Order: sequence, then structure tokens, then C-alpha cells
Amino acid sequence: MLCISTLTIVGALDDKYEVSYKLRMAIQLGLSIVMMQYAELKLESFGNLLGFGDIHLGPFAYVVTVLAVVGAINAFNMVDGIDGLLGGLSLVTFSTLGVLLVMDGNHNLAYFCAIISVAMMPYILMNLGLLGRRRKVFMGDAGSMLIGFSVIWFILSASQGEGTTFINPVTALWLIAVPLMDMATIMIRRIRKGHSPFKPDREHLHHIFQRLGMTRSQTLATICLIALHLPALVSWVST
Repeated sequence: MLCISTLTIVGALDDKYEVSYKLRMAIQLGLSIVMMQYAELKLESFGNLLGFGDIHLGPFAYVVTVLAVVGAINAFNMVDGIDGLLGGLSLVTFSTLGVLLVMDGNHNLAYFCAIISVAMMPYILMNLGLLGRRRKVFMGDAGSMLIGFSVIWFILSASQGEGTTFINPVTALWLIAVPLMDMATIMIRRIRKGHSPFKPDREHLHHIFQRLGMTRSQTLATICLIALHLPALVSWVST
């Protein structure tokens, strides 16, 4: 609650006054350290990622966890480009994770995923203007950073430590594959052009689909379906 409250306040200030990205990164870094020190939650193993046995991070776990937390927060922040996309991807992630947790018997964490999934539905309807054009709402940085941090917190809780035999780290990674891959390709492309990796542009996945002739609705549906099928396919293969 302390971490997501801090992120919400910082995000709201960023929405209003455009807080420096360096300050936002510093706060995200600090919260990842708080998560590791006080919640004792960190990315300690990649699981059987390469097919040669579990990959344990040992002393590198702290650095990798910081990168994972900051990466997840900014991935969900950067994917918020068209109405409904951030909400749709968040709904896919939390609902899929909830189903996997129920199958694993972890009903406590699945309950929190269900709460967020149900709360996301009216937001998506209002974000898309389906409940009236004059009642549209937006998540902004306050919401996107909260979602990104919550996602990585739940994924680490579900895939690290004892009693999580069904949700292995490889499967958990695919739950957020679309936002992560979109962020990674965008940042690499910007750096290759000599631009700041945080400089806005129109090279995101949803921009590419729209340039191919898709409408916003078609783009939204396509990306969400891709995000839904990736973890489902990996879960089926791993079992």
C-alpha cells in the first residue's frame, strides 16, 4: 500500500506538472528496494528458461529485480497509447494470472487479481466512452504506474519461492510479454536513432497496426488477443 500510494501520488503530479523522468525513475528504483528489503520479494530464479535446468541469479537477484520492477512500471506506462489498450492488457494480465493461481491452489493472491480485474471492467467501458461520451475517464501515469508495479509484485509473488510449482517464471514472463516487447523495441529503435529512449514517438505497436489500416477498435482487439494467447500457449506447452 505504501508503494502504490507513492506511485499514484507521483503519477498524479506527473499528469499535472510533468515530473522529470529522472525523478520518476529514482522513485521507482527506491520502491523496488523497499519491496526487496521489507517484503522480501525479489526475482531469484528464471526457472528452466533455456531447457538446461533452473537458472538461479544468486547475488545478481537484487539488480535484476530492480530492472524488472522499473521495466514493468514503464512498460505499462508506455503502452497507454489508445483508449482501452492499457485497461485491456491489464485485464488480460490479472485475469490470466488469477486463473493460473486458482489452478495452483493459491486462492488468496487470486482473490486480489479478481478484485483488480472486476474493477478494471467499468473503467474500460468509460475509457472507451461506451457509457456515454461525456463520461470518458483516463488512467494517466498515476494509474499506469500503479498497474505496472502491482503486476510485477503479483508475478514475483506467484513465481518465486516455495509453493508455486504451476506458475513457473517462464510462464509468468509471458503474462506481460506484449508491453515488455513493445517497450524494448521502442527504446532500442530510439537509441539507434540517437534519440532519448524516453522521447515520445509514433512507433509503438498500436501505431504500426493503425498504419497498416486497422481501426482503433481492431487494433485494440488484436493486441489484447495476442496478449491473451501468449501465456495460454506457454502454459499449455509447459504442462
